[in-house]
Amino acid sequence: MQDKLNTLAIINPISGNGKQKHIKNLLKQHLDESKFQLTIEMTQYAGHASELTKKAIENGFDLVIAIGGDGTINEIASALTFSNVAMGIIPCGSGNGLARHLGIPMNAKKAIQHLNKAKIKSMDTACINEYRFVNVAGIGFDALISHQFANMNSRGFTSYIKAVLTSFRTFKCQKFKLTTNNRLCIEEGMMLSFCNSSQFGNNAFIAPSAKIDDGKLNLCLLQKPKWYQIPSLTIKTFTRKIESSSLFKEFKFDEVEIVHASQLGHVDGEPIVIGEKIKLKVDANSLKILS
Repeated sequence: MQDKLNTLAIINPISGNGKQKHIKNLLKQHLDESKFQLTIEMTQYAGHASELTKKAIENGFDLVIAIGGDGTINEIASALTFSNVAMGIIPCGSGNGLARHLGIPMNAKKAIQHLNKAKIKSMDTACINEYRFVNVAGIGFDALISHQFANMNSRGFTSYIKAVLTSFRTFKCQKFKLTTNNRLCIEEGMMLSFCNSSQFGNNAFIAPSAKIDDGKLNLCLLQKPKWYQIPSLTIKTFTRKIESSSLFKEFKFDEVEIVHASQLGHVDGEPIVIGEKIKLKVDANSLKILS
């Protein structure tokens, strides 16, 4: 008989959609007790999920279940990278990009039932300077929106769209200087996204062909659309067809250096001040994921 997985569930009580308020009871009702020996912790402050995860590694846990949004998942995944402890996900955020890419149900009960049948696999993670990410990082327009979104009173897709519409008209395109294998490439655009998986969240696909286990990042450059191009670009983004847009350009790298004018960036939707010089690096198969 297979041993139970010693499992720590970390719940962020203030993540985007509020579904996590009932997670404790759902875990007790629907998580397979024959497979998981469960302990539950609630985060109490920023950075607490990382602390709890590091203690879980020290205390010999086999699995940490991240229950929250993309920021919570980033925090836990960053602490688990290069360890033998796997990560599971019950999505409770406003975007849930990695969870959607992995095919994890958005319904909490179904996500728990999904974990009961899931297998442990390996996936890539990446670093942008000292910041690790598992889904999508970026500079340019989406980084600016990430900073604005973080300061809004309400979270969710509607607030995100409001931030986009407020800043779009005045935003000016930037130059990005990319260097890889001693070759320099200068590109100009509205934003440059670094994609380990296929989407930002909410099924907005920025890199439909991205894979989380190929040892590569998809670097996606987007030009600023004219007003009349926005409907078509939006449709293509939500139907996995953005690669066919004349405003879109894609590169694949495992390591690249970038110089840009702004100081702003984001990792998995969380705003960061990244500086003008950026080094991107993929760490292949560095995270165990229950999927």
